[in-house]
Amino acid sequence: MASAASTNLNAVRDTMDVLLEISRLLNTGLDLESLSICVRLCEQGINPEALSAVIRELRKASESLKVQTRATDRL
Repeated sequence: MASAASTNLNAVRDTMDVLLEISRLLNTGLDLESLSICVRLCEQGINPEALSAVIRELRKASESLKVQTRATDRL
């Protein structure tokens, strides 16, 4: 039983390594933790396109806040 669990864990790691490499090749900007969260959300039935749209919106909002903070710091 321990061998099957170990084999399954190795398969999961290998899969995540491949997904992370694809993510890097596509310049998604996702780190391993973020990618893992996205995969789990998709496994739970979240629409991948909707998830992608949310991530893009969050990045835009984050960038906007950074720009505002820089402008405020200059004052």
